[in-house]
Amino acid sequence: MKKILVATAAALAVTSFATVASAQDVGKVYGSLGIQNQSNDNTDTNLGSVNARVGTKITPHFGVEGEAAIGTNKDTTAAGKYRLTSKYGVYGVGYVPVSPNFDLLGRVGVSDTDLKAPAAAGKLEQGTSFDYGVGAQYHFNSDYAARLDLTRSEFANSKGKSDAATVSVVKKF
Repeated sequence: MKKILVATAAALAVTSFATVASAQDVGKVYGSLGIQNQSNDNTDTNLGSVNARVGTKITPHFGVEGEAAIGTNKDTTAAGKYRLTSKYGVYGVGYVPVSPNFDLLGRVGVSDTDLKAPAAAGKLEQGTSFDYGVGAQYHFNSDYAARLDLTRSEFANSKGKSDAATVSVVKKF
């Protein structure tokens, strides 16, 4: 699955850069760094991470982005200790400008999550998931913005779901 995610991200990046090159009025490439809290339903854990995103707008209202996250804390339950090892994803992002400095956004994509868990816990809330969410972005100026988004991950093969809240700083390049 990781190979499929990487191939999809590469194809989307090539397509988006080709589109950006042909339409100079479309947005710039951006990167973001943020913190994330992920609440998992089956394991009843709250796991933190640091995440980074890279993306671009293909049109004024649609873009693509890739995301990578690494865990920052452990959560202990009766079953044992859990920790987010890594999460990688690719997303389509829709933007609705509310004002010159404020956008609402929606995200849809797929991700692959690796969770360090007790052996008895099995493979709950890890592997491939279908992700979707909403958020908002406030632009301080033409290069920097603050972003808050909420994303739900529904894992394949009935492995559960998780909800992630992310706060990040965005920089356009």
